[in-house]
Amino acid sequence: MESIKEGQKVLLIWSGVSPPQDLEQIVGRMTELAGSNGKVNVEHIDRLKLSSHTESSFDSIYSGITFPSIFIHDLDTFAEIARILKPSGSLILRQVAGNMNNLVIQDKIISTLKLSGFVNISQGNVIEITDGQLKTLQKNLNTGNKVDLVEITCEKPSYNVGTSTQLKLSFAKKKETSGNAAKVWTLSAQDINDDDVDIIDSDDLLDENDRKKPDPSTLKSVCGPKSGKKKACKNCSCGLAEDLANGVEGAQPKSACGSCYLGDAFRCASCPYLGMPAFKPGDKISLSDRQLKPDI
Repeated sequence: MESIKEGQKVLLIWSGVSPPQDLEQIVGRMTELAGSNGKVNVEHIDRLKLSSHTESSFDSIYSGITFPSIFIHDLDTFAEIARILKPSGSLILRQVAGNMNNLVIQDKIISTLKLSGFVNISQGNVIEITDGQLKTLQKNLNTGNKVDLVEITCEKPSYNVGTSTQLKLSFAKKKETSGNAAKVWTLSAQDINDDDVDIIDSDDLLDENDRKKPDPSTLKSVCGPKSGKKKACKNCSCGLAEDLANGVEGAQPKSACGSCYLGDAFRCASCPYLGMPAFKPGDKISLSDRQLKPDI
């Protein structure tokens, strides 16, 4: 309680059928510390949500510090406390801890506080209690096991859940940098300035002979009817090499109608050129053996 400052608004949460004996004394001390500009509110744990306190309205909240109004804090209780607590406000609570029956261990309490959004959680300090107070706690909790009374302090973050702020974003087009700016498929500035890196000029990759246009006459094939005697090319793949090896030259079929070169629309049903594109009269047309001897 000594952390209460002048002008603060404080909430004290208690439980039980009747007010604790030390409730009036604790409230008096809180009111003295808060001063005339401050305010101290007292609320029963069962009516905490029903009271509809304004969001972020308390600077400090004390829960379960009156004896014997010690109760188990759950996630819903912590969530409501976080809602009505101001940003950076403090929560001081006391709770029994144990390892059996309906008691919870201290680590579970701290974990629940973290899930509720609290920060700067201190490890619980064990509060010394008398044998009479221990028996009272065991009776209220309906347990015969050893229990500890721990006190934990924590804070609400310096912001409210759901708050937003405007970000200053600039969508102006950035100016292109000159010099050794990094570009795709180029060397880095460090490589360019490195004397050990040999850079090849693309203009030196071609000589004068590479730049000359080829003579169309050199592109003509040496085989065919205009070359005199037929001669198969090296690595012949048209079948002429096999025909010459067997002493047979493929005969050029003669057109019976004279319209074979016009296309399939003008060809006979038995035309050997069926399925081939139109060609100019006099062009050499190579036919496979299957086309020359179709299945009937």
